[in-house]
Amino acid sequence: MLNPWPHALTVAVALATLANSAALQAQDLSFNLKSGPLANTLNAIASQSGKIISLQPTLVQGKQAPAVMGHMSAEQAMNTALSGSGLQLRITEQGDFSVEPAPQNGEALQLGLTHIVEQHRDATTEGSGSYTAQAVTIGKGSHSLKETPQSVTVITRKMLDDQNLNTIEQVMEKTPGITVYDSPMGGKYFYSRGFRMTGQYQYDGVPLDIGSSYVQADSFNSDMAIYDRVEVLRGAAGMMKGAGGTAGGINFVRKRGDYTPHTQLSLSAGTWDNYRGQVDTGGPLNESGTVRGRAVVTQQTRQYFYDVAARKDQIYYGALDFDLSADTTLGLGLAYEDVDATPCWGGLPRYADGSDLKLKRSTCLNTAWNNQRSKRTTVFGDLKHQLNDDWALKVAGVYSKNTQNMEYAFPSGSVPVGATATHTLMLGSTYDYDQVDYGFDAYVDGKFDAFGQQHELIVGANASRSHKDDFYAVAALPQRQNVLNPDHHLPRPDENYYLANASRGGPLDMRIQQYGAYSLTRLKLADPLTVVLGSRVSWYSSDSHQVSYWRGEGTPLSAKAKETGQVTPFAAVLFDLNDNLTTYASYTDIFTPQGGYATFTGTTLKPLIGQSYELGIKGEWLDGRLNSSFNLFRTVQKDAAQDDPRCPDSSCSINSGKVRAQGFEAEISGEVIDRLQVLAGYTYTQTKVLEDANPEQDGLAYNAYVPRHLLRVWADYALSGALERVTVGAGVNAQSSNYRVSPISGNDISQAGYAVWNGRIGYRIDDTWSVALNGNNLLDKRYYATVGTEGFGNFYGEPRNLVMSLKADF
Repeated sequence: MLNPWPHALTVAVALATLANSAALQAQDLSFNLKSGPLANTLNAIASQSGKIISLQPTLVQGKQAPAVMGHMSAEQAMNTALSGSGLQLRITEQGDFSVEPAPQNGEALQLGLTHIVEQHRDATTEGSGSYTAQAVTIGKGSHSLKETPQSVTVITRKMLDDQNLNTIEQVMEKTPGITVYDSPMGGKYFYSRGFRMTGQYQYDGVPLDIGSSYVQADSFNSDMAIYDRVEVLRGAAGMMKGAGGTAGGINFVRKRGDYTPHTQLSLSAGTWDNYRGQVDTGGPLNESGTVRGRAVVTQQTRQYFYDVAARKDQIYYGALDFDLSADTTLGLGLAYEDVDATPCWGGLPRYADGSDLKLKRSTCLNTAWNNQRSKRTTVFGDLKHQLNDDWALKVAGVYSKNTQNMEYAFPSGSVPVGATATHTLMLGSTYDYDQVDYGFDAYVDGKFDAFGQQHELIVGANASRSHKDDFYAVAALPQRQNVLNPDHHLPRPDENYYLANASRGGPLDMRIQQYGAYSLTRLKLADPLTVVLGSRVSWYSSDSHQVSYWRGEGTPLSAKAKETGQVTPFAAVLFDLNDNLTTYASYTDIFTPQGGYATFTGTTLKPLIGQSYELGIKGEWLDGRLNSSFNLFRTVQKDAAQDDPRCPDSSCSINSGKVRAQGFEAEISGEVIDRLQVLAGYTYTQTKVLEDANPEQDGLAYNAYVPRHLLRVWADYALSGALERVTVGAGVNAQSSNYRVSPISGNDISQAGYAVWNGRIGYRIDDTWSVALNGNNLLDKRYYATVGTEGFGNFYGEPRNLVMSLKADF
């Protein structure tokens, strides 16, 4: 067994050395800001330099800034941006920036009231040009990464754009510490710290239960075009919504209208007829800037590296922000997403002994009549009110409706060793899924003084409701598939065929309600010492009714679960070693109701429970432009749902025994050296079964699919001198071997360790236009992104592919 602690020390020393060398670059900065709205440029310079900027919004309204490129001080960058604007820069006594009208014809400068445009701890990443965030909001309030006593990675807008990350699956594949697993029935599962992430999603801090339907796995159809950033928490997420999972949570923060007009046009074309176009525009809608809007329209059509499959996406987003007063802002938003696809699901089989068939990567064993139509409407709303200088109120709500209609067929069955042709069973499936989710969150966040120190208190409540009205049926088709020479044009059955021959499926009506009240306080016991104490009291209920076809002519099954007054505590301590480094330790309980799982007798499973511990050190350098972290973690989980072997279609479950996951993580994000942005993370994870209903499982790996070693690296470098218009990027996704134990034969279906290298080169044509070429899997590594069983579920990773993109900013 590999001892993680020597490796942990090595990584910690490396991070500290890197961060200390970066601190030497604190005087001058590298700027790569295109010509654009003056307010956006000023905000970006202030954010990159960690300063506060104050001005009257009307001073910059409608004004453009020239490009700010090169190696210079923040003051020089501000003066460059202000050149020709009729405005001038003033440095305040605190060393921050103020923008004022330049004196005309010897006139004395008249100072007026100012409006803070950008704060040092604003969490917005759009326009920052950075791979790190000044603050995160996933845990309520706004705090720096160094002040957050849990592991959080922020995928910023620059990272999303640089790597063309357009779906939640693509985002999670690039996030440190996250393992992605393809579901044979569509969608992907996400794993963190050895455990599966299940429906732990927030929109602007509002928790929802989306993504928990099996047909979606843990992912869902949602485009990243409308979001400013994605915040990913690893570890127990009980403070997010009470019934929190073991593995973590994800917060999507949407784009907002700005104080100045800005429009971006983007077009891209790539391998396998991958075409995408987007218009993103926003700005003030009245002269005073008290009403601001944002609109995004995106269209994408694409095929895939495997046969048959194709997809078309349409995304429409609109948002309005109203300043009802100097202290109150109302925000509204609406998003509509439409996916029309011919999927290739089910993956590939293997030989009966578990060995690789070595089929072409272009092989798809599905039928050409496969189809998926998914429509999603999401409505956002929030109200922010500044009660006084120290206290603020935020109220937010989200409504989401998703409809999915699918029909597909794929083969299920292993290939005899040495076979030259097969007659493999084809399983046809039809789905009609409808899900409606509501979420609400309200809290007050403020500061108070006591015992000579300033402390923080957050008190709030949230609630979520989910209603699933689903139907599916799976039936064996009369035709068979030749895996070694597939026929994509097998006859399509009519709806009556599924109903008459279904081996499993049926209607499902499920309702989940969660309510909770929470509080979190940060007590400053001394200048270097902060204690964080929190708790959430939760109420949970679920009520499901379904008909299970496999039990005969449709056997009704019902399950109910109710949990009242469940308390989820959270505690942490932070100690500032110096201005740059903070050590921390945190603890939280795990409580996840499992009302969606029924036992063989129809009763509901007990909740999943456990404890999570974390010990680490975080660093913040260059006024927040660089963040680093290292932590040790351990999670113990009890009573998770597992398939009951008495149910042949996995429709009933049992509470499992006790498992443990432990390891360490190291991450660095932001400007490591001048002109170099990096997001890099290494994760070591070890899982073990401590107790199991089957004694033969005791001591074995709990989740062998999660690799012991996982590395995610991406870096972007802006050249200087004669090549200052050029940026180059490169990265690698690497992992050690992993495997899945086949439930059919007990064989280990394995994938050797691999590394996939990616790259990018960008060129700024002028102040408006830029072009970039992205290359993925540059060495054309052949590997399985997901390993399944002998019969199905093995998915190749993408071969080498290119994407060319053209952007214009006005």
